[in-house]
Amino acid sequence: MDENRRQFIAGMAALAGVAALDGFGLLKVSLASQSASNTASRPSRDINDYPHIIDAIPSRDMKLYFPIIVDACSDPKENYLAEMPFLVELEVAKIWSESRFEWAALSNVGAGGLQQLMEPTARDFGLTVAKSPELQKLNSAISEYRSFRDKIGDKRQQLHNLVETGSGKISSASLAKVNKLRAELGSLYTKRAAAYKRLKAAKSSYAAKIQSITVDQRKRFDARFVPELLIPAGVKHLVKGIRECKEFFGGPVEMNVWRGVAAYNSGLERTKKWDGLPFIQETVHFTRNVISDLTRALELKHAYSTGDTALIARTKKRLLRPKKEYSVYVVKQGDSFYEIIRDQVMDKYKVSYSKALEYIKDGKGNSINPKKMSIIHPNQTFRIYPPR
Repeated sequence: MDENRRQFIAGMAALAGVAALDGFGLLKVSLASQSASNTASRPSRDINDYPHIIDAIPSRDMKLYFPIIVDACSDPKENYLAEMPFLVELEVAKIWSESRFEWAALSNVGAGGLQQLMEPTARDFGLTVAKSPELQKLNSAISEYRSFRDKIGDKRQQLHNLVETGSGKISSASLAKVNKLRAELGSLYTKRAAAYKRLKAAKSSYAAKIQSITVDQRKRFDARFVPELLIPAGVKHLVKGIRECKEFFGGPVEMNVWRGVAAYNSGLERTKKWDGLPFIQETVHFTRNVISDLTRALELKHAYSTGDTALIARTKKRLLRPKKEYSVYVVKQGDSFYEIIRDQVMDKYKVSYSKALEYIKDGKGNSINPKKMSIIHPNQTFRIYPPR
């Protein structure tokens, strides 16, 4: 078994084990922090009244959207906070992991806005997403790129099956098949590179369109990029997933928050099928990050509620240790190392290939020799360190 896959399985087992006991630790910290909950009918909309969130989520842009988040979470028609008193903290943690509070964020799979909702999901929650020529072009480019990526993954698997004979010997017939597959892969790589350029152009065109029109026009064109409309929809989507997981799996709401977060990322049916945590590394990382930020915020909330400056200082020291921030990229079927470093570093931060190598490490944080990256495997991970 590949070492990266072995580590992933072990990590997932550990995460699932912790979650089965107490919902990733949320049950304990939620109970402790409830004594610090605002007892007013409507909580404060001022971010400065939430020092625990400011400490836990290092976002400069969060304050721009915080009043909308509080309003959406405390909507008297929905009464979410009576059921989930930690919903404001959870929503902030989720948006931070999804988009880093960039209102115009648009992913390579078509997820858009602060909440990174896909087009069909946005429509399900009442948002307008016009079937414009720009969107059709973007969706077509995404489908084309995915098609070549999947074909490359299939060819790579065929090649792997041919050369992994177990004897160390390859017959002349097998060698001919290997060479044929290599030639086909070379052709597919060329086509995928061209498809990526078309995807990048379509994505840039759509992003430019979004940013060139007024807020009123965006409401009619693509409401995913109107925060005051998107945030309530995203809250409703998240709460719906948590409630459905609670109904399906049983237990208190705190035990189902991590399942609801996983469902937000990978879909409810897939979450149910995999007993709460889909066997998808992206989903595992996303769920871990959101719940980690949430529990950290709630522990800080409890410390602040005591008014004990020594306890606050100890809690901050324990939870907010300085660390080098990085994101984790999970290799997908059909990826190549050059495309990863191009998409995740070169294009994103406008740096050269040689400079980009300084900002990408292996899954353990070690430097990478690009000459050894000709073969990478699905579920292998890389760390991306944003330039300072």
